[in-house]
Amino acid sequence: MHLKCPHCSTVLNVTSPAGTQVQCPTCQGVFMVPQATPQVGPVVTPKATGSRAPAKPEATGTEEGDAEADGTGREIPWNAIIKTGYIVFGSLFSAAALFLIYLFVTANVGDPEEVVVDESDFNRGNQIQERITQSETGEKYIKWIPAKNSATMEGFKVKVNHVDWGEVRGRDERGELVTSGRPYINVYLELSNRSDKTFHFESWYGNVFTSPSGALRTAQISDDNKRTFDPIMFDDLADLKWWTKEKTFVPLEEGTDVIVFDVPEDFDPASIENLYLDLPGEAVTRDGASSAMSGSYRFQIPKSMIQGL
Repeated sequence: MHLKCPHCSTVLNVTSPAGTQVQCPTCQGVFMVPQATPQVGPVVTPKATGSRAPAKPEATGTEEGDAEADGTGREIPWNAIIKTGYIVFGSLFSAAALFLIYLFVTANVGDPEEVVVDESDFNRGNQIQERITQSETGEKYIKWIPAKNSATMEGFKVKVNHVDWGEVRGRDERGELVTSGRPYINVYLELSNRSDKTFHFESWYGNVFTSPSGALRTAQISDDNKRTFDPIMFDDLADLKWWTKEKTFVPLEEGTDVIVFDVPEDFDPASIENLYLDLPGEAVTRDGASSAMSGSYRFQIPKSMIQGL
């Protein structure tokens, strides 16, 4: 008969009679062969009429194990994957659109280091027409020096030598003569240092200066009708009669300068009585000073001083 070892549960084929001690070959345990018991047949429970079949017991184990047992896997959720893809793609598209908008906006703003000068500020510091009106009405005392006299600020003296109505004549970088082809107003100036200080000078021809208020200034000239004319510079001229591009004036040193003013082709200097000249003081800087001079050298030039009429 078959007995199960009480020590290791190994099923043994025992032929010894009941009451005999046997030794398990597996665990070497010793036990007594029990008395044989009569075998009981299976008990059949009759099925009740109208009753349900017993529920199938729930399978144990993991889903993965079941899938392996069946040889099939779970269904792939394509709808969820497609939906997730739409969300990711939409997010990337939105981010790219925002980035392009940012590039467009920043490109239109431009480099903060590029400063565009407001042309309305150009020569605002001179206010030559306002000064002429104030002088005529007596609203404010404006001293226009007669051009036959000189004007001095801080020891630096300026005098109008003469005004020429005619072509501009100079030389280019190769030394060849160049002419403007039509007449302009040319103002010739005498400069001198009448102090014991040293001055640094920049020509009124071709230069723009900044007043203490920040307004841009150049030399200006106006006629009796308050028409204002600005200076003009010829890029192809390397040398011009009387022109001093820049110079350091030691005490008692003298020099010259010239300014060319742009006027319309129909301008008739014979029809005027006076020209009013405004020269920014910022062209002159005293040695050791923290900033250039301010104010203006102002001259009233009669028609009699205009040559070439």
